Amino acid sequence: MSAVPIALLTDMVPAAAISTLAAARGLQNTVFFVSGRAALDRLFESFDTERPWPGRLVAFYSDVVVPRHYLDALSLEPVNIHPAPPEYPGRRALEFAVRDRVDSYGVTAHLMTLPVDSGPILTVQRFPITPGMTEEALRYHTWRAGFAMLFGLLPTLAGEAPLTPDPAYAWGTRDCSEAAWQAVCSAQNDPA
Repeated sequence: MSAVPIALLTDMVPAAAISTLAAARGLQNTVFFVSGRAALDRLFESFDTERPWPGRLVAFYSDVVVPRHYLDALSLEPVNIHPAPPEYPGRRALEFAVRDRVDSYGVTAHLMTLPVDSGPILTVQRFPITPGMTEEALRYHTWRAGFAMLFGLLPTLAGEAPLTPDPAYAWGTRDCSEAAWQAVCSAQNDPA
C-alpha cells in the first residue's frame, strides 16, 4: 500500500496539528494544507475526471463548499469531519443544539457529496452535555471530539482502500443552515 497524499481543507492551526500528529503516528503521507476556496482551486487546476487528483481530500470543520467537479476529480473518496451529530446538518448546528437544550452532542465523519452534510456517514462520536456547560465549553468539547475522531480515522484515510459507510447512521432532516439560523434570530427579534 502506497502513502497517498492528503489535502486538509481547514484552517492553519488544525492543519498543523493534524499533519504533525499524522507524522508522529508514522504515516508517511504528504499532507497539503488547503486554506480555502482559492487554495482548492489551485490544487485542482490540473485535474479532472479524466486525470483525477491522486489523493484524498479531508475537510475538517470547514465552511468551504467543494464544487461537484472537484469531488468528481478525486481518485479517493473525499471525507468531511462535521462538527455536529447527524441530526444537526449544516453550518449553524451548534447554535441549534444549544437552543434545543440537548443533553448530548457530537461529531460526524461522512463522505463528501452535494448537497453538503448529506453524504453516507462513516462514524459518529457523541459526548454528554453536562448541566451548566457554556457554549464555549461545548465548542471546546466539539473540537476535542473532532480531533479524536480524525486521529482515529487517519490510518484508514491514509490508505487507498474504499471507505465503508455505517448504515446504522442517517442524516436528520433539520435545516441548520446559516439562512435557517438567521430566520430564527429574526423571528425572536420580531415584536409581533
